[in-house]
Amino acid sequence: MPTTTSLEGQVALITAAAGAGIGRATARVLAAAGADVVITDLDAGRTAKVADALTEETGRKVAGHALDVRDEAGVQRLVDEIVRERGHIDLLVNNAGTSEPAPLWDTSTESWHRVMDICLTGHFLLMRAVLPQMIARHSGCIINIASIEAWDDLIPDNVVYQTAKAGVVGLTRAAAAQVGQYGVRVNGVAPGLVPNPFLSRMIPEKDLQALHERAALEHVISPEDIANAVLFLAADSGRSITGETINVSAGAYMRA
Repeated sequence: MPTTTSLEGQVALITAAAGAGIGRATARVLAAAGADVVITDLDAGRTAKVADALTEETGRKVAGHALDVRDEAGVQRLVDEIVRERGHIDLLVNNAGTSEPAPLWDTSTESWHRVMDICLTGHFLLMRAVLPQMIARHSGCIINIASIEAWDDLIPDNVVYQTAKAGVVGLTRAAAAQVGQYGVRVNGVAPGLVPNPFLSRMIPEKDLQALHERAALEHVISPEDIANAVLFLAADSGRSITGETINVSAGAYMRA
C-alpha cells in the first residue's frame, strides 16, 4: 500500500455499510488501507454478519453496530462508545440514504421527512457528534456521500432525494469552511448510478441501461470506484482538499 493512501492507525466509522453496495465496498477498501473500521446499519444481525465477513476478507477486525442515523441519542451514544474504547475517530463516512420517488404534488409530508432525515439530517447528526473530538485533536476527515442528482435530474420524480443531496453538498462546503482552521477536512463524493437491488426496483431495466449508456466512458461504475475516491480523499493524497464534492459517474454528468 503506497504511503499516500495508507490509513494505518486510523479509526473509520462508516454508516449504512451492511448492504452490498457503496458502504460495504468502502469498509473493505479502508480496512485494506490499514484503518480500524466500524460499520453501522439498521439491522443488528445483518451488520454483525457483514462485519465478520469483512474481517475474514481483509484480515483486519471490523466492528459492527446497529444504528438508525435519525436517532440523535443513539448517534451520540455510539460515537461516545467508539471514542471511549478506541480513543478517537479519525474518519467519518456518511453513507446512509434512501429515496421515495413521486411528483412533488403527490409527496406526503411523512415521505419528505423520512428521506430528508436519512439523507441529510443523519449526516448532520453524525458530523456534530464526531467533530468535537476531531477539533480537539486538530485532526480528522469527514466524507459525505452525495449524488450527481444533487446537480442533475436522472431519476424521474426524485425531487426529495435530489433536494436532500443538494443539501449534502451545501453542508459539506459550509462545514469545511468552519472546521478548516482546526485541521479537519470535509469533502463529498457524488456517485452516478451504481447498480444495486434497490435501484433496480425503482427503475425499469431498459431505462437503467439507457442511463448507464449515457456515460461518456461507456461503462457502469462500481461500488469500488466510489470507495477508491473515498480513500483518496481520506488519506494523505487528499491532504489539501476540503469543501469539495467529487463527481464519480464515468462522465454521466460533467460539471463545468
